[in-house]
Formats: sequence, C-alpha cells, structure tokens
Amino acid sequence: MKIGVGDLKTRPGEELEFSFKADWSHLTTATARIPILAPVLVRGRVINTGPVLMVKGQVATTLELTCDRCLARFSYPVIAPLEEEYASTAGQDPDEGETEEKDREIRPLMGDVLDLQPAVTEALILALPMKWLCQENCRGLCPQCGQNLNEGQCHCQAETVDPRLATLKQLLGKLEGEDTLGRTQKKDFKISEE
Repeated sequence: MKIGVGDLKTRPGEELEFSFKADWSHLTTATARIPILAPVLVRGRVINTGPVLMVKGQVATTLELTCDRCLARFSYPVIAPLEEEYASTAGQDPDEGETEEKDREIRPLMGDVLDLQPAVTEALILALPMKWLCQENCRGLCPQCGQNLNEGQCHCQAETVDPRLATLKQLLGKLEGEDTLGRTQKKDFKISEE
C-alpha cells in the first residue's frame, strides 16, 4: 500500500486519487491476532495542502471476531475512515517539528513514497468495538454447565445458593414449613373461635 508522491509534493493544492485491494491473513493488535475474512479495500485521495500531505479515504473489510459472552466466532464487517497527515522531515527545524507533531500527530514522510499500511492497520483497530458481541442481545454461556444460551436453554437450577449461606436457607425453610429438600409440607391449622 505504497503511493509515489514525488510529483505531488512539488505541487501545492493538487491531489492524487488511490485505490488498493490487499489480501491480509490477519490483523495484529496488542492483545489478539484477528483473522481477516475478506480483502482489505482502501480508497481515497492524497491532498497537498502545502505544509503537509493529507490522506482522506476509507478502509473496508470483514474480520472474524470471537464473542465475549458466548465465545462463538462471527463475521464483523468494518468500514473505517482513513484520515492521516504526512510531512517531510527534511529541512525542518528539529524543535519546531516536534512541537507540531505533538499537537497534530503528523506522520513522517520518508522520501517520495507514502506507506499507508500502518495507517490502515490503525484505522481497522480503532474501528473495533469495545466489547465483541455476536449479536446485541447475546445471552452468553450458562455459568454452571457452559451451554450456549443462544442455541437453547439448559436444565440447570436457576437459583443458586452461596454455599456459605446454605445452612441459613435450610433454617429458613424449616420456619416456612419446608423440609430439607425444599418441598412445602402440608400442615393442618385450626382456627380457634373466641
């Protein structure tokens, strides 16, 4: 994903359109290696604004993510904006360049070739959701048996008792007329007439 900008650098106000299609096998983040299911499509334009070369475009592909709730793999289509600024570091005052880069986050331009791969990777990572869900109302896994609750209901007991409070539950059950298995016992009550 490299663009030759030698001619564009000398002509302020001009722009250059570009379009790429790359077959990447995966996207590497700080914590994961995400499979890419479709070609990475990048299109846009490079604009010479004078002091910088501005890239404006769009990145599109389909990623394979793993749901954070049910652990199922699912396809996640991504369309992300691509906006970057590049500036040549040659002939610049070092102190002035550092201040400007901190304020505007300008990427350095080495020579006459603009390499978009780092910017495209960053755009895809920034487009990832905070929580990866296969569907908005994903029910997740049963904490007892591990059944995927999106595929069907499990037969686990809905009510779980903290083992530290099990004795208290038995005591309360006896007071309410239940035996130790939680079944209600029938009691005959007589109402006194006074």
